[in-house]
Amino acid sequence: MTRPRMKRWLLCSLLAINLSPAQAAKVEFFDDIDTGPQVLGEEEHRYLAFGEVMYDYYREANFDAINLLLVNQQQQLFSEDTDYAELVLGDLYVTYGLPGKAEVIFNRLLAKDILSRTRAQTWLHKAALHYREGNYTDAAMILDGDNMKGLEPADEARRRLMLANIFMAEGDFTGALDYLHSVPLNTDEGRYASYNMGVALIRAGHQAQGLELLKSLLSAGGSSDQALALRDRAALASGLTELKDGNLENARADLRQVRSDGPFSEDALLALGLANYRAGDVKRALPLWLEAVRRNSSHPSVQEALMLAPRAYEELGGLPQALSGYQYAATQYREALKDIQRAIDNIAKPGWSEALLPEDENAAGLLPANTNDMAKGGELSYLYKLFSSNHFAQRFEHYRQIQQIKTMVEHWQESLPALQQSYQQQRETLSRNLPHVRGQVTGLMSRQETLSQASDKLASRIPNYVDLEKPADVANAEQAIMWKKVDALAQQFGRIPGSDHNNAIRLRRVRGLLLWDIAHQSVEQREQQVQAATQLREESQVLAQRIAAISQQIRDATLRTRDDVGQRLAAQDQKIKQIKHLTEDTLLALEQNMQADALALLHTNQQKLADQLAEAHLAIARLQDSSVSGEKNQRKGS
Repeated sequence: MTRPRMKRWLLCSLLAINLSPAQAAKVEFFDDIDTGPQVLGEEEHRYLAFGEVMYDYYREANFDAINLLLVNQQQQLFSEDTDYAELVLGDLYVTYGLPGKAEVIFNRLLAKDILSRTRAQTWLHKAALHYREGNYTDAAMILDGDNMKGLEPADEARRRLMLANIFMAEGDFTGALDYLHSVPLNTDEGRYASYNMGVALIRAGHQAQGLELLKSLLSAGGSSDQALALRDRAALASGLTELKDGNLENARADLRQVRSDGPFSEDALLALGLANYRAGDVKRALPLWLEAVRRNSSHPSVQEALMLAPRAYEELGGLPQALSGYQYAATQYREALKDIQRAIDNIAKPGWSEALLPEDENAAGLLPANTNDMAKGGELSYLYKLFSSNHFAQRFEHYRQIQQIKTMVEHWQESLPALQQSYQQQRETLSRNLPHVRGQVTGLMSRQETLSQASDKLASRIPNYVDLEKPADVANAEQAIMWKKVDALAQQFGRIPGSDHNNAIRLRRVRGLLLWDIAHQSVEQREQQVQAATQLREESQVLAQRIAAISQQIRDATLRTRDDVGQRLAAQDQKIKQIKHLTEDTLLALEQNMQADALALLHTNQQKLADQLAEAHLAIARLQDSSVSGEKNQRKGS
């Protein structure tokens, strides 16, 4: 029996020797690599959530951004101590017309010991809040204070622009210029500031200074669409000012710098033609007005040129061309009146304001809607003019925000019945199954306690040393079975057939070899027994913990069957209905106000076109009368 066991032991040793280098390599190169998921801490979760907020903030999805901030506050991921999140939330409150809540946040941040740059940005947001509300005195005190130190260049330019606008509103152009000179002209902020300052100086009677600022933009750099459009606008404003003062050569020099395909080309063509006309050069004015006539007939400058071009023909003696021009102008005015009437009819339809809403709720623009479904042809020009009014644009922005709130409330209202039904089904299922589950868990707890006591008893019965008086206690299963058989034969020896001396010697030899084999492995067997008992005790403890967790879940489920979630859901249903009713009333009021603003603007344009149409008919009649009178005089002379 020992020889095969020795062979097996040698084979295992050789295998262990051969495999030891590979096993060592595995430990050296792979055991220290963690291939499982990395657990994120609270700060990492906070930065990930704030990243989602800033993504929505920079893509101008302000409604989604403010919702994320408020949800994370409820989940205690953000708090009043999260300064960067609080600063963004205050800015969003300003956007949504909640200055009271925004100022509470700004005052709380300013009262804390925060970084100087964050403090300066907070003061800037607070000043912008006062500036937006028209409280220029408080805004100027903040913007011109020492708390503004440490701003980034973009925020510093914004601060100076607000101060310059405040000084311009108060008529202090000298103070405004002091702040504007420090804003670089090669930036969009500097160009816009210079243009606004130049126009304000001209309107205040300081034409020399205003023209100097406007003309400085003509040589300013910048190749973006905004820079080029602002350059055209500055050239047009400078040219119109020179034209009004009678400086015709300067006016023509400025107006020629307006791009022919730019957004102000129609105005420039009309003004340049007037400059040539006033200089007595009618032949040079006529081609410009004829070019303007080919443009969009709904543009106000084009509508003016429709009457000026035939008048130029009339002065040059081309009466047939003049008559055709006046007739063409009358036709265009009638078409424009039809466009305006169609626009008025569309605005008077129910749901006109909803048609203005974009398909993408985060889209932005002057007219962010599917305009093909709203209007066609020249109607669009008048619809775009609505959004050129800051007052109308602000109301429309509020309408969009409240519409988003209404959509969210409707989504809640649609989801609430499913929640109520799910809660009711869950409650019924728990009430039906909990008694049976409690009984099963009680039985499992009893079985686990019995198992725990048995494992403890088994562990206590393992001796602290190897006791060969009871070989079966330190033998493996095979050895224990063999020992039981041999011991039974020894006890019955003499009473069974074949109990002679030779068999007795053989039995003692077998008994001795088996006892030696057991003794040889007794230490290893005892260690295995200790490990098995320990593992059994640990598994019993784990089982107890699992049963305790299940018991806790049963207690939680029992509380769920007795809570007031159903009543709270019903109360939320009533609250949602009230909010929906309030939003619908607010949307209706805003829609009526926007319709009134739009109709007033369109009626003004309609009256102006009607006057121009009447003027065109009078010119046609005048030319036709003069033509008839000329023919009569010619017949009398002949």
